[in-house]
This record gives sequence, structure tokens and C-alpha cells, in this order.
Amino acid sequence: MVLGAGLGTRLKPFSDRFPKPLIPVLGVPCIEFSLLMLENVGVKKTVVNLHAHAGQVREYLAKRKDSGMKVLESDESATLLGSAGGFRKALSLLGREVFFSMNGDVVTDVDLQALARRHFELQAKHDVWMTLSLIRGKTLENTAGSYRELFTDESTGLITGFGEKKSKVPFYSGVAVFDPRCFQSLPLGQVAEFVPSVLEPLIRANKVGFQWSDNLWFDVGSPELWWQTHFDLRREYEAGNLPHSWQQVLDQRASGVYVSESQGVVDYDQARSPGKNYIQLENIRYEIKGVGSSA
Repeated sequence: MVLGAGLGTRLKPFSDRFPKPLIPVLGVPCIEFSLLMLENVGVKKTVVNLHAHAGQVREYLAKRKDSGMKVLESDESATLLGSAGGFRKALSLLGREVFFSMNGDVVTDVDLQALARRHFELQAKHDVWMTLSLIRGKTLENTAGSYRELFTDESTGLITGFGEKKSKVPFYSGVAVFDPRCFQSLPLGQVAEFVPSVLEPLIRANKVGFQWSDNLWFDVGSPELWWQTHFDLRREYEAGNLPHSWQQVLDQRASGVYVSESQGVVDYDQARSPGKNYIQLENIRYEIKGVGSSA
């Protein structure tokens, strides 16, 4: 499942016009990176939940119908069901088997096959119901922003608790393997949030495993983080460090975006207005504050 129903509040003013999963990175809609990763490991069916600007996301997904992976929609247009309620609604589409979950507003090449192997290993040992991919190492050091700290037990492979939001501490990447049992007890059609309704009780029951990831991970949840992701991802693209499917789609689309790290400019209109540190997408311009000489 790819989560695409968020409001994108932190991404205003862009999210007033565009759904967060379709915010482009080097010309590629953010959700495309997650869809490609699922296709790369042979996933034949996935579900995307929809809420804000649902019509735009639906139109984009329809254009991918020949990709080889069937994409089903879980429509939350009437009521946004929250970070757990959306999973509950989608279970009828997902089926009875364990499934991958990826965030539609994160760009990451987390090793999904390794994550699945880890889940089944921990399931055999501890009957875990979910296995979360956690960020650490070089990826963590290069990650801007603050995220909720997670505590782990290396001897068991289980998550034991979590703390407050901090920077440079291990955190959930937004990529996981879930057993449908995680969400089956939630009331269908009611709003429910992941941490209090699912994660906390399952941690107490020793049902939550983890897998460390040092893979690429970029958050595009705010204009500043999105802006920085363009520069970071372009360096990886030019170095040939990305999955082949990502390289291919960027070959097709990245040339249409003007990106200058020396100027701090990301311009989708190629107007190349004077000044520094901004994003321009259609008629929306956002100046990045506190960076360089224009701060």
C-alpha cells in the first residue's frame, strides 16, 4: 500500500493546488518513486488511498495502467480516516497476506526484499505483526528534520518503545511490512491514528520488529525539505547511484527542471528570475528563508 491521502499541511502553499503525492522531485511525482520500488520487487497489486485533490491522483494513476502493476484506489475523499483508519478501510482490497507499506511523500530506495526476509524471520521467532524499516548511519546524519525516536532491542530484533521528536536519532522511515491483523480490530470507517491505536499496543505486546536501513531517504514534507531533496537526489542521479528504474524516469523528466545548487533555485517554469533560494512551480513561488546571503 502507498499512503497518498495526507493533507500536506506543512507543504503549503503548494498543497493548496497539488496533492502531496504528486509534488514533483526533479520532474517526477513523488509517489512514482514508491510505485517503482514496489514494481522492482515484483509486486503485482498495490493500493493507494486518496483524499486531498483525489481527482488529480486518480488521473495520474490511470496513466500508469500499462506499468505491469495493478493499482487500486481506496477513496477517503468524504472522510480522511487517519494514519491507521486508512489501512482498515483498504484491507478488503489488500487481501489476507502481509503487505508492504510506503509513504507517498517520501523518496527512498529501502531494500524491500531484505525487509520482507527480516519480517518473516522475526515472525517465526516472535510472531511479530509488523516490521518497520528504521533509519540510521550515514542516512541519518544527512537527514534534516526532527522525527520520533524509536528504541530497539538488538538481541531480539524488537522495538521496545519510542520517545519524543528529535533530530539525528533512529526513526521510522515510513516503509514497513504489515500483517492485516494489525488493523482488523479497528472500527471500519472510523478515524484512527497509527501510533496510539496500533503501534503503542503492539509494542507492549512485543509484536513490532525492525530492520535497519542505511539506504537513501528524503522527506519532501515541507518546502524546505523538498527544495533540499532536489539537490541531494540530483547528486545521486548524476553519480549513477539510484535504482535503474529511477534513473530511467529521471532521464526522461529531469531535464525539464532548472536546478541550481549554487543559487539555491528549483524552477519548474524555467523563468530563472533573479535572486536566490526559492522554489517555483507553475505560478507559486516560495522563498527559502535562512539560507545563504538572501536570508
